[in-house]
Amino acid sequence: MRQLAIQSRSQDSAHQPNHDDVTGLATRRHAEHQLAALLDRAAAQGTKVAILHIDIDRLKEINHSLGRPMGDACLRLVAQRVSEVIDFKGSVSRLDSDEVMATLPDVTGLEAVVTVVERLLERARQPIELSGRTLFASCCIGLALYPDHGDTVAELMRHANLARRKAQAGGSRRHCVFSPELLDEGPDRMTLRCELRDALARGEMALRYRPVLCARSGQVVAVSAQPRWCSPRFGVLEAARWWPAARDNDQVHDICSWVLARACRHARSWYEAGSGLRVVVGMPAEGVAGDQLAERVRVVLAESGLPAGLLEIELNEGGLMQDPEHACATLERLQACGVRLSLDGFGKGHSLLGHLGLLPIDTLKLDALFLDGCLDNPRRQAVIRSVIRMAHELGVRVAASGVESRLQADFLREQGCDLLQGSLWSRMEYSDPSPE
Repeated sequence: MRQLAIQSRSQDSAHQPNHDDVTGLATRRHAEHQLAALLDRAAAQGTKVAILHIDIDRLKEINHSLGRPMGDACLRLVAQRVSEVIDFKGSVSRLDSDEVMATLPDVTGLEAVVTVVERLLERARQPIELSGRTLFASCCIGLALYPDHGDTVAELMRHANLARRKAQAGGSRRHCVFSPELLDEGPDRMTLRCELRDALARGEMALRYRPVLCARSGQVVAVSAQPRWCSPRFGVLEAARWWPAARDNDQVHDICSWVLARACRHARSWYEAGSGLRVVVGMPAEGVAGDQLAERVRVVLAESGLPAGLLEIELNEGGLMQDPEHACATLERLQACGVRLSLDGFGKGHSLLGHLGLLPIDTLKLDALFLDGCLDNPRRQAVIRSVIRMAHELGVRVAASGVESRLQADFLREQGCDLLQGSLWSRMEYSDPSPE
């Protein structure tokens, strides 16, 4: 009997202890019992079982920007899509706020499971229509296989989670198969959450400034402020390592506010010394949620004394796509503050192309994926040329991130790219003398 359909909340009380109220999926505890029985049967029959740890991207952003009811509705629809793909072949359960698990018994091997995973990724990324809004969600998936990657419930779930973390580190709509090397990749998310919770209060956060160069002159015209965690336990960690833990802890707002204030204070000191360098501060989707960002920027500019034109707020395309109308209103309020605006990660995921002409942005930043192999790929070169030409016709500058070689820099300059950033200029990066 199929056990995957999303159930209504009006189910009888006998159903409730084993099923999640929001999605109707099996709870974590019930799923663990089911998986234990499944592994016992697989051991007796000599078959394989696949465990998929699925993280729903951007669900927390939807909760913050549109409210919990909208987030729950989105979660139910994504869970239903997962269930439809898995169908009667396996089972689906809810592990955490934005995480679900799927199990597939009697699989023949990795190739068959990866086919299912790819279908899940494609189904999850399709637009969601809710209350007259078009929302976009996607997922990252970690995969572990019994008995190849473990022989107990705890071990397999942990290994699938490690693979999911690895997939998530690469961006949205990714999957990763567990390998023993993942066991040596540093602290898990729970440990990071515990240690990160008071890191800001302990003065363990610092900024690293990365140069942004004018493509034509080669001069540094701006610096991008990147937060780093100087952990006594784990060493210096870049934001990509701990940002998911910050989301779990609801620390995103506090950390973003700290980065904005500290970067503006530094930029003010450079301005007083006669430098005209802009400082670029990135804001994740959570930082844009609600209507407080523009006011926060006004307050920080007033407190620091930094001229508004020397601050650039960088917003991620994927985050803005959650609610383009709200994003446009937020950008207009920021523009009224006098700051510059840039769009990061263009082309990496769901594209704002249809809204680009309406957004009051100054700079569009090509995602690094455009540069990967571009020197030997005429089709990718054509895409880069088209994006640059389109942006210039809209009066928008184009920046390229992830520049690793002189040949890439030369190619981008020839195509009319305005600004360059990447590891090629890592020797010019500047760090806080010490965290505060």
